[in-house]
Amino acid sequence: MKVIFGGNIKPGGQDAFIYNAFVRLGVDIQTFDFSQYFKLSFLNRVFNKLRITRVPRYFGTALLNKHLLGAVERERPDFVLLNKPILVWPETVKQLTRITKVFSWYPDYVLFPRTSSPYFYRSIPLYDCHFSYNFENSKELIKWGAKKSLFLPCAADLDCHAPVEISEQERKELGADIVFVGTFANEERFWFLEKLCQEGYDIKIYGNSWGKCPKTSCLVKKGCIQFKEMCCKEMSKVFNASKVVLSFVSEHNKEVLACRTYEIPACGAFMLHQWTEKIEEVLGAGKEADFFKTYEELKQKIDFYLAHDDLRREIAQAGRKKIIEGGHLFTNRIQEMVDVFKTMK
Repeated sequence: MKVIFGGNIKPGGQDAFIYNAFVRLGVDIQTFDFSQYFKLSFLNRVFNKLRITRVPRYFGTALLNKHLLGAVERERPDFVLLNKPILVWPETVKQLTRITKVFSWYPDYVLFPRTSSPYFYRSIPLYDCHFSYNFENSKELIKWGAKKSLFLPCAADLDCHAPVEISEQERKELGADIVFVGTFANEERFWFLEKLCQEGYDIKIYGNSWGKCPKTSCLVKKGCIQFKEMCCKEMSKVFNASKVVLSFVSEHNKEVLACRTYEIPACGAFMLHQWTEKIEEVLGAGKEADFFKTYEELKQKIDFYLAHDDLRREIAQAGRKKIIEGGHLFTNRIQEMVDVFKTMK
C-alpha cells in the first residue's frame, strides 16, 4: 500500500506520530510538508486580526496546491491523508479525488471558525471520508454535506510517550505536587489552577500562550508558570517528576477527549482528568486514572492522592497498560483508517 500524507510535519508533533504509525504498519508512506510551501506572512496575520469575518483567510497557497496535486499525479497512491487541510483548495480536492481516495483528519471543532478556513468549509462535501479527533465533528460534518464522517480520536506514540528515568535534581527543577502541561485558555482550566495556587498548593505549569495570563494572577506572582513548551521526553520528565498530572479538555473546542488523555498515562504518570461523557470509555475511574467535575471534587481528590503514594503509582501503571493494550496508540488509529479504506475499494 502506498499513501501520501500531508500536514505540518515536525519532530514531536502529531503529524510525526501519524507518519511513524504508517511506517510501523509497513505502509509505503510519502510526506507532503505544508510548511515547505506556505509561511503565514506578517501582512496575512494583520489581515486576519482585522478581518470582519471570523474565519481566517490564507493568501499565497497556490504553490502548495500545485505541488500537492503534482505529487499525487506522479505517485498515484492508494489514498491521500491530509491532516487539518485548511490550506487545500476545493478545486485541488476535486482533482485529487479523480485520481485516488482523499481523506481529511481534523483535530479541532469544525464550527470553531478561528482554526479553520473558507477553503476547508467549501471542501467538506468533496472528501471521500473525514476523520476527526473531535466527537461533535462526526455529526457536524455530515450536516455540512460530508460523504462519510467518523470519530477517530488522538492517541499516544510510545517512542515519544513513555516513562523516563529522572534524577533528584530534575525532580526538584521540573516537578511539583501538581503539574499541568497545556495551552493557556481563559476558561475552567485557568480558574481551577488559579484557585489551587491561591490555596497554597505546589503547582507548575508548562505550555503555550501563558503570557496571556493576567499579571495579577497568583500563578504569575508565585512563579508557577514556567513559560516553556514541552514535548516527548522532556514532557515525560515533567510528568514523572510530579505527583498529580492534571488534564483539562478545551471548552471552546468542545473536546470530550484530549491528546493528553492518552499521552499522560502512556508516560506512566498519574492523571487526574476533567470528567467528560467519553472519558470512562477510555480509562476506568480510580483504576487507570481518576476524574473530577467540580473544583471541590478536584481539590478533594488531589488531597487524597497526595496522601496515597502507592495507590497513585498503581493507578499510573494500570493506566499505561490500558493505553497500550486497549487500542489507544497511533498505530491502532491508522489501522482503523486503513480498514475504512479497504471497505471503499
